[in-house]
Amino acid sequence: MRREETTLNTWAIALVRTLDTCGCDSRALLQRAGLEPALLQNPNGRVPVSTMVRLWRLAVEASGDPCLGLKAASFIQPATFHSLGLALLASQNLEDALQRSARFSRIVSSAVEMHIEQVPRGLKQVVHWRADPPVVEEAIDLLMASTLKMGLLLLGMDPHRPRPLELHLRRSATPAMRAEFEAYFRCPIQFEADEDSLFIPREWAQLPLPMANPQLARQNDLVVMEYLARFDAARLSDKVRAELISRLPAGEPARADVAAALHLSEKTLQRHLKEEATSYQALLDEVRRDLALQYLHEEPASVCEVAFRLGFSDQSSFTRAFRRWTGVTPGEFRSQPLKV
Repeated sequence: MRREETTLNTWAIALVRTLDTCGCDSRALLQRAGLEPALLQNPNGRVPVSTMVRLWRLAVEASGDPCLGLKAASFIQPATFHSLGLALLASQNLEDALQRSARFSRIVSSAVEMHIEQVPRGLKQVVHWRADPPVVEEAIDLLMASTLKMGLLLLGMDPHRPRPLELHLRRSATPAMRAEFEAYFRCPIQFEADEDSLFIPREWAQLPLPMANPQLARQNDLVVMEYLARFDAARLSDKVRAELISRLPAGEPARADVAAALHLSEKTLQRHLKEEATSYQALLDEVRRDLALQYLHEEPASVCEVAFRLGFSDQSSFTRAFRRWTGVTPGEFRSQPLKV
């Protein structure tokens, strides 16, 4: 039987608070949706996506507000993202935070899949709804609005500063809705687009975050992975990442050793990772790249020391890999002035 998709309770709490602000009877709507109000007292709990779909539909109907997702964003805070929120605050720059939010988006909702794509002039966050229930347009609106809110918070940026962003939404919009979306995002918006995505310019993506702390970010990454393991037995790719992080200081982990540690054959490991749209080598590169960027921003570790902490046999191999990942050498990356 297929495991039911779930959403973190805190997102339901944000919607309930929005309904209360709108003067709606949130308790009655929760009961009609089949959700016990007492369940929302547990910030670590999860709500079935099918239940959240019903709650969203009832909420939009009761409020008469098709822009309800934008209103709900006012109740989104770092803690809404559980331990991921702390990891986002401690990320090195906005791109690091976005990559982290995409990698661990399942902690928020296993129905949504996010990807960060490199595009000319910057990057874009692409959101895919992958659950069996119909797409909830207002939930996508909330996710995009939350990305904007968290981005401004992470950067410590003046909310009135011009926003060189571009938003694409699959949903349609009336003229009144369009005006409300434009007032909220204050950037070009294309409705009835081919995808749900938000473009972020490179100059924003590379801005260092004022609370950057690589060690704290990694510690919270582990908390996120432990949480995912508890509620969903973790995807295999999450387990492989955890194994790689623990094994890299001893040298490049052999795929056979990682498979054995997870009680799988190499062939089974490869097949399951393919089902999750990744591979062992892709995960190894991803983990090494993420750790390399963090280590190079930390104090006194030399490039040679970073290379060995990442399991490379020599510094030249690390340098070649790092240039492939970033387009520059580790030394050039470390010498780049921080953008403010």
